[in-house]
Amino acid sequence: MKSKITLTIFLLLLLPAGVIARVPDRKDKMPGQQIERTVAADSAVTVSLCLMSGSVTVHGWDRNEVLARSSHVNQIELKRVDGPNQSGPARKLTVLLEDNGEDRRGEDDCQAFGDVELMIPRGASVYVQTGDGAINVFEVAAVYARSQSGDIEVEKASRSVEAAGFSSDIAVKDSTGRVSLKSVGGSVTASGLSANDAADSFEASTISGEIELDAVAHSLVNVRTVNGNVHLAGPLARAGQYTFNTTRGDVTLSLPSDASFQLNARLSKEAEITSDFPLTPKTEAITAIAPAKPLPPPVALLKTETGPTRPAAPTHQSASVVITVEPDVTIVKDSALVFKAIYTSRRVTAIHSTGDAIINVVSFSGSLRLQKN
Repeated sequence: MKSKITLTIFLLLLLPAGVIARVPDRKDKMPGQQIERTVAADSAVTVSLCLMSGSVTVHGWDRNEVLARSSHVNQIELKRVDGPNQSGPARKLTVLLEDNGEDRRGEDDCQAFGDVELMIPRGASVYVQTGDGAINVFEVAAVYARSQSGDIEVEKASRSVEAAGFSSDIAVKDSTGRVSLKSVGGSVTASGLSANDAADSFEASTISGEIELDAVAHSLVNVRTVNGNVHLAGPLARAGQYTFNTTRGDVTLSLPSDASFQLNARLSKEAEITSDFPLTPKTEAITAIAPAKPLPPPVALLKTETGPTRPAAPTHQSASVVITVEPDVTIVKDSALVFKAIYTSRRVTAIHSTGDAIINVVSFSGSLRLQKN
């Protein structure tokens, strides 16, 4: 027995070093076997990852470590890119992957395929990009996410969120700080958001997709869509400024009964404005719009489907909704508090309560509804 052991050791010593090194080599990983890499990191480390295809899940944790694991790739490298001084915990890391036995770990290489999970400090910033795959990030400070055709979901970011996709649905929940969400052909939803300071803004835009906002407490809100409806629900920030711009989309604002705002709307002649809130004209805006042209007579013209125009019912001082329009526009009111422009596009400038927040609405062919929630 002793002679067999001695012979085995002798034969191993004769083998080239490269052959012995292949025993734990990445190319010998069993299919489905999970590999894992960990490195000590600063609590505010920046971590970057790019994939051609595959989903990415990122969780914040209380350890000052970065962990990457996957069962879909052959090798993971956590490469430090701190600069010349690389002593101590890592401050900047790039996650590099090798899949299918091919080394794809170039610094700017996004060709790897496979699902990856990251655990990073809660105070970290993460940059994730995928060509085809979902991105899910939970409980980290700053999130920068890009996907060509995968959905993006972010929860409990504490400093900032910047997400963009081509055909991606984007959702952000229970987060604070600056937020920027952009999708070409997907929807955008946001709920439970707030600012860390007055400079933090919220912006969302789509080309063809709905935008749904619920309890977004930022004082600067900018929403834009070409072909999609916009719905905001929740209280308005005191002295907040809200801008909604659509081409072919309706804007619906569901506000509490104690909301206080000034409405500045610019709509097409076919658009409808419906308000559950009494609106009072902001008279100084009349002279500002056309100081040299008198206002039209108080009797509006109501267009009927079967006959010529006829005088509308006179407007009483007790009406619950009053609006201000440009002098060359006629507005009529029906029992459902729906206002319709008969001639050209018009501006509406009106105040509800003391006008604490500013609401700006511009729509080429969409309607506007202000409703109590």
